[in-house]
Amino acid sequence: MTFSLRIYLITIAMMIAIAIGYGEIRYLIGWYAHSAKVNADYALKKQKAETKLAPTEAKAAIANAKGKVIYQTIYRDVVKYVQDPNRTVCRFDDDAFSMRQRAIDAANNIAGFDDTAMQTQSGGKGQ
Repeated sequence: MTFSLRIYLITIAMMIAIAIGYGEIRYLIGWYAHSAKVNADYALKKQKAETKLAPTEAKAAIANAKGKVIYQTIYRDVVKYVQDPNRTVCRFDDDAFSMRQRAIDAANNIAGFDDTAMQTQSGGKGQ
C-alpha cells in the first residue's frame, strides 16, 4: 500500500481541525461556566445587600410618609399666602418667616433620616 503525500496532508489538516475544534469547545465551556459563576456570585451579593438594606428602606418609607403630612400642611399655607391678593409687594413679613421656620423645623424633626440638620433662623426678620 502506497500512501501519497496528499493523503498525509489531508490527514494532518483533519487532525489540526479536530484539535482546534476541541480546544474551542473546551474554551467556550469554561467561559460559560465562569460566566455562570460570576452571575451567581453577583445574585448572592445583591440578595445580601437587599436584605441588609430592607430595614433602612422601611424606616425611610415611614419617615417619608410622616414628612408628607407635615409638608402638605406647610404647602397649603404657602399657597394661601401666595394667592392672597393683599400680597402684591414682595416683602417678607412675620407670616413668611413663620412658614420658613416651620419648614426648617419639619425637615430637622423627621425621624429616620441621618442627614445633618439645616440651620434654624436666629430671631427676628432677615439676617
